[in-house]
Amino acid sequence: MSMATLSSSSASLLFSASSSNLFPLSHSSTSRLSFSSSLHSSTASLFSASSPTFLACPSSSSRLSATSNNDGGPVFSISASAAEKKKVLIVNTNSGGHAVIGFYFAKELLGSGHSVTILTVGEESSDKMKKPPFNRFSEIVSAGGSTVWGNPADVGSIVGGEVFDVVLDNNGKDLETVRPVIDWAKSSGAKQFLFISSAGIYKLTDEPPHVEGDTVKADAGHVGVEKYLEESFSNWASFRPQYMIGSGNNKDCEEWFFDRIVRDRPVPIPGSGLQLTNISHVRDLSSMLTLAVEKPEAARNSIFNCVSNRAVTLNGMAKLCAQAAGRPVNIVHYDPKAVGVDAKKAFPFRNTHFYAEPRAAQTKLGWSSTTNLPEDLKERFEEYVKIGRDKKTIQFELDDKILEALKVPVPV
Repeated sequence: MSMATLSSSSASLLFSASSSNLFPLSHSSTSRLSFSSSLHSSTASLFSASSPTFLACPSSSSRLSATSNNDGGPVFSISASAAEKKKVLIVNTNSGGHAVIGFYFAKELLGSGHSVTILTVGEESSDKMKKPPFNRFSEIVSAGGSTVWGNPADVGSIVGGEVFDVVLDNNGKDLETVRPVIDWAKSSGAKQFLFISSAGIYKLTDEPPHVEGDTVKADAGHVGVEKYLEESFSNWASFRPQYMIGSGNNKDCEEWFFDRIVRDRPVPIPGSGLQLTNISHVRDLSSMLTLAVEKPEAARNSIFNCVSNRAVTLNGMAKLCAQAAGRPVNIVHYDPKAVGVDAKKAFPFRNTHFYAEPRAAQTKLGWSSTTNLPEDLKERFEEYVKIGRDKKTIQFELDDKILEALKVPVPV
């Protein structure tokens, strides 16, 4: 794979030379619901009971478009798919960055005319459900979906014996957790099982990016799940995401950079800052999953890197966030060992090259990425300001320790 480097003013932004179409209007012959990177809760009105026609009567010509939402939010359109309608169960985690995948996936499926039930781990009354994306589950219900809560090990009783065509596990990280869901899905007659794994299971390589088929860590919990699926389910697919952005995400990604940039603080990045990574909009992840549902034979027994088709350096991410905020950025590099901090706690990304490409999804599913970091980050910054995080009091203890060791002054 050839790599191209931008001009010296932004030399840290690297991208795949094969990426020639940043914003395709569609990624297959099957239309579906597309979300912008800043889907505000006010857009739920577009899925309300007052406009159920596209849900009740989906067809290849059914279509709903909007130029803006009430608060000037992004434009998106809805087209109901002509594909076979499926009943889909999403077993969704109640914490971490992956929870937003199930949220977007549910809404995209509903927009394409499928039936969706989302089972979230835990209790509906828990404090976790007061945070994104769970506090926006009314959007799923308004679009015709169902929401339930409980222990995935009891999935059969929770769904009351209902039979699903497709089951997605977006919760378990090891076989002990996922096996009960797989076994129940198989015994209940599910035709397809999808699993959210992780690109973190790849072993470090001297030849990035990671592609499907590269060596993985044999003792990783996700690997055990993938092996069990291969042995026990006739039609399965595993998806390996990396970092993601999008409205409703409850794990900091771009926000970490915005927090420092808007307060005129230095942005401390471990190492050279030239480490490559992959940051995808969650709409890309959900569109890949939806294609797997609608093209089950193409997706059969496959591994998919659930990522965008472009890389970005850590320096590049800081610069793009600053551009989105319309502010300057002061990047400071440091050696974690020399300053005495754990980079895993001080920085939201891995301090190595961590970059995968979605080759299998492009060739098997006909999938295309729509992630466009410069534009997506602008919308993310708008929401960052809208929710008032730019005014929130934030402590920067580890940053201060790093900057003190480097003798870098910190604004008061």
